[in-house]
Amino acid sequence: MGIDKMALMLNSWMNKISPKSKEESDVIQYGIELLLDNIVKFLFIQTIGIMIGKGLETLLILSAFCGLRLQAGGVHARTGTGCGLSMLLIWVVSLTGHTYLPIGLSLLPYIYIISLIVILFFAPRTINIEYFTPKDILKKKLYSIAVLTLIMTVAYLNPSLRELLIYPVVLEILTLFPKNKTNKKEIEDDEKGSSKRIAESIS
Repeated sequence: MGIDKMALMLNSWMNKISPKSKEESDVIQYGIELLLDNIVKFLFIQTIGIMIGKGLETLLILSAFCGLRLQAGGVHARTGTGCGLSMLLIWVVSLTGHTYLPIGLSLLPYIYIISLIVILFFAPRTINIEYFTPKDILKKKLYSIAVLTLIMTVAYLNPSLRELLIYPVVLEILTLFPKNKTNKKEIEDDEKGSSKRIAESIS
């Protein structure tokens, strides 16, 4: 059974318990699909981490990245494969940084302030932003700041964990800059444009 079918079944079950409008139902189903998809990717990368003896480090990296992303959002890859490769890259960069590129204590306040400013201006970054009320957006910003502050505090108090927490946070913050396609027409137009460029390159 595919993730989309599982999401549809869960959404239908939830609708029976608490009926929603079609628009609300579509947003909820999309959220469920993202959650299930990310759980699969999380477990896959975590398994690789355990196999190479980096289980705890992998757990910290993924928890920091996914914890902040859950609230702040970020640009989405065009395909599930692209998303999986992006998460894998974030994991590799964070592990490499932990080993070879230490982050000085003096840099933490700057990283925190810059991240805070980016969150205030750009979070939440999601393709469903049109369905968010001003109150929803404010809540997401506040939750994002709370998660960021918690991660930065742990990184400050635990030097041995610093890079494992800071690198994924910085990479997540960077994903807030690009703008997501916010509706179906934009996504379809983008896909048509990509297909046209491919056809032109072949001919």
